[in-house]
Amino acid sequence: MRPTTPRVVYLFGAGASYACLQAVNSPHEILMKHLVLELTENVRKLVTKKRSRYRSFEPLVNRITQAPESFEPVVTFLEASPSSLHQLFATRLRKIFAQVLRSRLAAAENELGDDRFSLYAALLDMYQLPGCPEHLQGFLTLNYDNFLDSAAQSIADRPIDFGIALRPPPEPTEKRPLPLIKLHGSFDWKGTWPVTRSNGKSGLWIPPGINKNKQNYPFTRLWGAARDLLDCQVLRIVGCQLSSTDWDLISLLFSTRQARPHHPPYTVEIIDRPRLALELQAKYPYLDIRSLPEIRTLGLGDHYVSELLRTDRPLPFKSLTEDERATVVDEAEHRDGNWFRVWLVLMAEALVRDSRVTSVETTTNAFSRYLGV
Repeated sequence: MRPTTPRVVYLFGAGASYACLQAVNSPHEILMKHLVLELTENVRKLVTKKRSRYRSFEPLVNRITQAPESFEPVVTFLEASPSSLHQLFATRLRKIFAQVLRSRLAAAENELGDDRFSLYAALLDMYQLPGCPEHLQGFLTLNYDNFLDSAAQSIADRPIDFGIALRPPPEPTEKRPLPLIKLHGSFDWKGTWPVTRSNGKSGLWIPPGINKNKQNYPFTRLWGAARDLLDCQVLRIVGCQLSSTDWDLISLLFSTRQARPHHPPYTVEIIDRPRLALELQAKYPYLDIRSLPEIRTLGLGDHYVSELLRTDRPLPFKSLTEDERATVVDEAEHRDGNWFRVWLVLMAEALVRDSRVTSVETTTNAFSRYLGV
């Protein structure tokens, strides 16, 4: 029987895993903007070393240093070039990117252990609450790390369905698997068939770039599984800004929202800065994007607006004047930063208000203990 509660899918970008690290005051920075300086330093060593075949790329490396956001487009352009030297240089850039990010992820895991996925654990634990008014349909992630995988294995007490056959296979169980689709692959996978789990240095992943090369197995399978998973009512996007490098993803969201002849299109909730969400509304009017103050679930957005405006009653964002909306957006920007955690706290408060949730206690208490509910 299909669940009667709203079916929710989560889409995580790098900002979600970074928010987990921020939540425990970790110094490890893993976003592209944090990596670029180290990336370009390593690339500069490559192009300037004695008898380097890549010396002609030194001016290009200098320009990337001055405009870090150009790293991903440059990799794409080099790969698309008919020049074998350009393609070889793109391969070296990908290897350097993997080395830099892997080292930071490994340092975080060694230092923090399970604390590195604190917010993921709290989110998963939320769905263990008796009477939780949502159905967790599954996860999509753009990340190469294992933060979410580890949290799911630790908290959900369900086998994980990665959308492909992984070796070794999970232990047989009667519990429904939790879908967790890694759209860009993983540093922990090895490119064999069937795909095997590995802690080696190869990985099976789509490198950063404008066009994500997903035409081969297992990525054709993974993106197909994502299409099926998005038969939902709410898609929550955490830590992904839907930028120009996410065009394949935006195309997927557009097509899956429109291909629902017997159901209304799912809504897209952006768990991030309200100003960013409002900008995305204007940029992608066909995605029905909602900012934090506009989220209708359990009256969450209305109470958030009331908190930001310091009023005594919940207020719908759409009912505000233009000046009041600007105040809400500005106030949120000034006081909040870790938007994943902000949303979790707002959900905790909303669930406590909701009469269907009889207790915030679970076996692990990852949700109530971390959020102090």
